[in-house]
Amino acid sequence: MHNPSGPGARPRIVVLGTGGTIAGTATGDPTLPGYTAGVLSVDALLEGIPSLSRLAQIHAEQVANLDSKDMEVAVWTRLAERVAHWLAQPEIAACVITHGTDTLEETAYFLQLVQRSHKPVVLTAAMRPATALDADGPQNLLDAVRVAVQPQALGLGVVCVLHGRVHAARDVTKASTHRMDAFTSGERGPLGEVDGDSLRLWRRPDTEPGAPFAIPPADAWPRVEIVLSHAGADGALVRCLVGQSALQPALRGLVVAGTGGGTVHQRLREALQWAEEQGVRVAIASRVGPLRGGAEDGLNAVKLRVRMLVELANSR
Repeated sequence: MHNPSGPGARPRIVVLGTGGTIAGTATGDPTLPGYTAGVLSVDALLEGIPSLSRLAQIHAEQVANLDSKDMEVAVWTRLAERVAHWLAQPEIAACVITHGTDTLEETAYFLQLVQRSHKPVVLTAAMRPATALDADGPQNLLDAVRVAVQPQALGLGVVCVLHGRVHAARDVTKASTHRMDAFTSGERGPLGEVDGDSLRLWRRPDTEPGAPFAIPPADAWPRVEIVLSHAGADGALVRCLVGQSALQPALRGLVVAGTGGGTVHQRLREALQWAEEQGVRVAIASRVGPLRGGAEDGLNAVKLRVRMLVELANSR
C-alpha cells in the first residue's frame, strides 16, 4: 500500500498490477536477456520510484501476477471489475495498470469496450525486467502516472503509455520483439507524448461503436478462435473446430486473418460459409494490418476477436 502524506491537492489514483516483464526478475546475470516475468509485486515496483509521491497519492492492488502470454479471460473479468470499482469512487481520479507487453493490446482494447467512466485508464509495460541494468519499467510507470493525473486525459478512454508515447487502445500494437520502443499505432500514429510532467496531445481517439458493453462474467465467455488464410488453406481446421462437439465452451465465432485487404483462399471461404450455416459467426481481418472502412476499421485480428468475444457474451 502506498498512500503518501502531503498536500491534499495531489490526485488519488489506483495502480493495479497484473505481472509481466515490468515485474520480472533476471534468472542470472542482469546484463543477459534471461528472466522470469510476473515476480515482483506492484508495491515493489512503486517503491522503486519515490518521485511518484509528488504526483499523486497512490493505492496499489495486485489483480494478478503472470506472464502476459498466459493472460486469461477470467483475469480480464476481474481486472475490469476492479477498474470499475475504483473509478466509481469519487475520490479516485484514475487507474494505472501494469501489464506484460505480449497481450497488452488485447487487454487494453477489452477494457476500452467495457469502460464506462470518463476517468483515465492507463496501461503500461516494459521490454526489460525490473532487475535489468537499463530497465525501462520505472520510466514507463512514471510516465503512465504523469498521464493519468492530467486533466487532458479525461475522456481519452483507455490508453497505453510506453517509451514516452500515448497510444489509443484501438490502435496500439506490439511491433518489435526487442526494441525498447516496441509499440506502434500504425498509420494513425499515437495520440500524443509525455513532455516532462505534461501531456502533449496531437489528436483524440475515435469513439468505439456499440460501447460500453457489460463486463462478461468469468464463466460466461464464449469461444472465438482465429484462423489464418495462407497458400493452400483448405478449410480443414475450420471444419474440425465447428464439428468438435467436445469443445467447452462451444465454438461461437471465427476471426480470419486474411491475406492482403482481407482476402481469403477459395477453399477456406467455402468452409467459412459452411460454418456460418452452422450458426458460427465469422469476421474478416487482415494479416497485413488493420483494414480500413466499416465497423471493423482499425482492428487487427486479435482485437477483432476481442470485440467478437464481448459482443457474443453480451448477446446471450
